[in-house]
Amino acid sequence: MNPETSKWTTVSTRLVKSEVEREPEWMEWSTLDSFWHGFFSSYFFLYKQEAGAADPESVLPIDRLTGSLSRALEHFYPFAGRLMKPEKDKTQLLFCNNAGVPFSHKRYDGVLSDLIDVEQFQPNEYISGLYDVHPGAQVFDASGLPTLIIQVTDFKCGTRCLSTSWSHTVADGFSGTHFLSSWAQVARGEPISLIPVHNRSLLTPRKSSPVLDGGSVKFFNTVFKEPAAVEFTEPEEGVGIKTMKLSKKRMDELKAEGNRDAQDSILTTVECISAHLWRLVTEKRKHEPHELSRFMILVNGRPRMKDVPAGYFGNCILLTVSTMMVGELLSKPLGHAATVIHSANKCVNEDLIRDFIDWLSVNKFQWSSIGDEPFMPRDPRANLHSVHASWQTRFPFFELDFGGGRPSHAIRNGFRMGLFSAGMFSALPTSSIAGDITVSIFGENNLLENLPDEL
Repeated sequence: MNPETSKWTTVSTRLVKSEVEREPEWMEWSTLDSFWHGFFSSYFFLYKQEAGAADPESVLPIDRLTGSLSRALEHFYPFAGRLMKPEKDKTQLLFCNNAGVPFSHKRYDGVLSDLIDVEQFQPNEYISGLYDVHPGAQVFDASGLPTLIIQVTDFKCGTRCLSTSWSHTVADGFSGTHFLSSWAQVARGEPISLIPVHNRSLLTPRKSSPVLDGGSVKFFNTVFKEPAAVEFTEPEEGVGIKTMKLSKKRMDELKAEGNRDAQDSILTTVECISAHLWRLVTEKRKHEPHELSRFMILVNGRPRMKDVPAGYFGNCILLTVSTMMVGELLSKPLGHAATVIHSANKCVNEDLIRDFIDWLSVNKFQWSSIGDEPFMPRDPRANLHSVHASWQTRFPFFELDFGGGRPSHAIRNGFRMGLFSAGMFSALPTSSIAGDITVSIFGENNLLENLPDEL
């Protein structure tokens, strides 16, 4: 038992259901949904009451949260459903049965800083709500597993924490934050600005696909393959997280440096910072020059596909992959690596995404089939030669005003890490004012100890 357990008090628990009853339905996954099987995306948002306020209800009233959630679930009904199997030995599916969102309200006997260091945050399952609903390994009983779990935590300092955790199989970050911003709109008495589209058949494999005969097979087989000429070793000190600051001034400097070294392309800020982090992590890992390093970045496929609307609810994200020998990566200027990343991103179009869907359907590539070790279908230690990027700086975290003000902090609560997380980083905005960002790197501890505090 966690020594802090005695400081927790459960104020209330409830299941929040949609106000509008629907006929229960089994919703099958798209191929891209199946790729993310078994993971929950967890975030929390800190709300501080105004000076002189009597209690946290002034900034984030529980009744307003639950009432607006019930109304929002009318449109986002998969989040009121359950992950379960229609029959024994069948594939797990999404059952949209309006079973409800587990919503817990808790109190912590201490101030925020006793439990959370917002500057160097370490994952905390107790504030996520997942600890109560889904402790340990994923086990399904007859009622199934909730697809969305919410917890509100009060601290003695007056801060109220809103934690949201959703199944990544049900929704990617774009759909998850689409729901959050819509929920906040409903709480403020406003109409939902973008109605979700639940037609997952938009991303089904093609009946006749060129992927089996074309170069895409070779490309995707290279993506999901261990780097050659690498002897995998276990990290000596496990894995953890380090958060680093990146100022707007520094971002502008990196972009200028990358474009100064680039040949023909006009490089974006994201590409130049990604190249900087790829080089930095690789350098601190002290790989040999002849070893292969790989950089992966998640991109949103919705704006790159003509028949997939912006409000598509589900998973529509793709991995782009850049590879380079360590010696080349570290000896050439920043613009060289940024140009390689730029070229990989530029290739992501309708045809490549459709090819990827077809390739996944043929190869039956699911995380559950490889021991829940993402990106590398064989030895997860291969991640020690890769860097993975999740850019979340455009997600509307700081627009989540439920009627009492915007959050002061938005933090990704990544936990249950293992070697599959090594080299992965998430970039989030630091506030509602465009400018500085925070970069949280998940990696082996001996790497994290050698990373700077600022980039």
